[in-house]
Amino acid sequence: MKMKSFFTALLTLCFTAFYLPNTKAHALYVFAQYDGQILSGKSYYSDMTPAAETYLEVFRSDVNEPILTAKTDTLGAFNLAIAEVANTTLKVVVEGEEGHRVSVVADRTTPSKNSATELMLLREDIAHLRDKIYLHDILGGIGYIIGILGLLAWWQARKIK
Repeated sequence: MKMKSFFTALLTLCFTAFYLPNTKAHALYVFAQYDGQILSGKSYYSDMTPAAETYLEVFRSDVNEPILTAKTDTLGAFNLAIAEVANTTLKVVVEGEEGHRVSVVADRTTPSKNSATELMLLREDIAHLRDKIYLHDILGGIGYIIGILGLLAWWQARKIK
């Protein structure tokens, strides 16, 4: 009887995890750069869709109140003009849907007219590669679950003897 209830629970868990459309988990990511005049960056979810029209706040390293509040555009990008203050860092906090919140310290870059957009595209590519969920991540998670179930089965078999 215990085995039947175990398999029923396992089947229910598998159905919930893999077949219901609303069970897809996602995370919010952001990257930002500051060249002394312009704070620019992009916010997106783990499925690589842009975090469009989400609120963001900008903090200086020595101030607890936001120095600027804004919204991302429809592509999840933001470009904000901020006056430079020496020896300070900027922290960007983005609040997305369903309570998602992420913060990042903006990378400091040197101002250059031609390389700003190229550098932004390069940072976007690197961030997407870093935050993407790969097949080996999924297989590793399944391996952990099977390993834990194997340990539980071994422990139960040891108890019976």
